[in-house]
Amino acid sequence: MPSASLPEKSERAAVAHAGGAVVASPRPCPVCGHAMTGRRTSACSDKCRAALSRRTRAEQQAERDQRVRELLEAAVRVLSAER
Repeated sequence: MPSASLPEKSERAAVAHAGGAVVASPRPCPVCGHAMTGRRTSACSDKCRAALSRRTRAEQQAERDQRVRELLEAAVRVLSAER
């Protein structure tokens, strides 16, 4: 029976250099302004990510409210024009 051997280095292995530090993202955290380290892409910490999520939901709700307000005003104009 042939012996199965694993390659010394996988072709898909991540390439890293010895002693390499984690490089911070070039853009700051959108909530607090600190540098985002590691693989963070949306915010620098869980706390900031939660704050960003709340801010985004509030903005989306405000946009929906504005659209509903505009539709209601248009409906009032149409109904008052029919009289």
